[in-house]
Amino acid sequence: MRATLAIAWRDFKALVTSPMFFVITGICSVVWTFNFLRALSRFVQLSALPPQVRQGQNFNIHFHLFIEHISLVNLIFIFAIPAITMKSISEEKKQGTYDLLLTSPITATNIALGKFLGALGVSCVLIFVALLYPLGMSFFADFSYGPLFTSFLGLVLMTATYVAVGLFASSISKSLVLSVILGILFNLILWLASQSAQMTDQPTLSAILEYMQIPQQFFSFLKGTFNTSACVFFLSAIGFFVFLTQRVVESSRWR
Repeated sequence: MRATLAIAWRDFKALVTSPMFFVITGICSVVWTFNFLRALSRFVQLSALPPQVRQGQNFNIHFHLFIEHISLVNLIFIFAIPAITMKSISEEKKQGTYDLLLTSPITATNIALGKFLGALGVSCVLIFVALLYPLGMSFFADFSYGPLFTSFLGLVLMTATYVAVGLFASSISKSLVLSVILGILFNLILWLASQSAQMTDQPTLSAILEYMQIPQQFFSFLKGTFNTSACVFFLSAIGFFVFLTQRVVESSRWR
C-alpha cells in the first residue's frame, strides 16, 4: 500500500504542476463560466415570468441550472481526461523511465493502482473547480445541497471511469497522441454502446445491456438520487479497466 501511495503522490505532483494541466484547467474554466452565466441568465428570466405565462411550472435551480452545468462538465471530461492520463504511462515509456519502474521492487498492481489514484486526484481538482460554480449560488439563492452533492458523486464516479479507461489506453501505446485518441474513442464507445440494448429481442440480454447503459446510471445521480446499483456498476467498470492496465504492465515485465 505504501508503494501505491508513493506512486500516486509522485504522479499527482507531476500532473498537477504540468503545463498541460494548467491549459486544460484554463480552457475548462472559460467554457464553464460562459455556459454557467448564460444558463443562469436564462433561468432568472424564466423564473421572473408571471405564473400564467409559466403555466404552473416551478423552475427548480437544480434541474434547470446545476444539471446543465454538470452535464457540460461530463461532456468536456470525455475529451479532457485522456489528455491528463496520457502522461501516466505513455510519457514514461517515451522518456525511458518506465523500464526503471518495472525493475523496481513493486508489483504491477501497485503501479496500476498508484497511477490510477494519481490521475484521479488531479481529475478531482478539476471537479472541485466545477463545484465552485453551483456553490457560489448559495450566496444568492437557497437550495438543497443533497441533490447537488449526489450529482457530483455521480460525476466523480463517471470521471473515475474515464481515468481508468484513459490509463488503459496510455498503457497500450508509447505515443502520447495515440493514447489520447484511444482514450477518447473508448469513452465514446462506452456511451454509444448503450444503444445496443434496443437492437436485441432477447429479454435477458436486453436487461443486461440496459443495466450497462452508462447514461442511465449517470443520469440517476444527476436527478439527486443515490443509486446503489449504479455505484456497483461504476466501481465494477473502474476495477475492470484498472485490471486490464495491471495485466498490460505485468506483461511488459516479461518482454
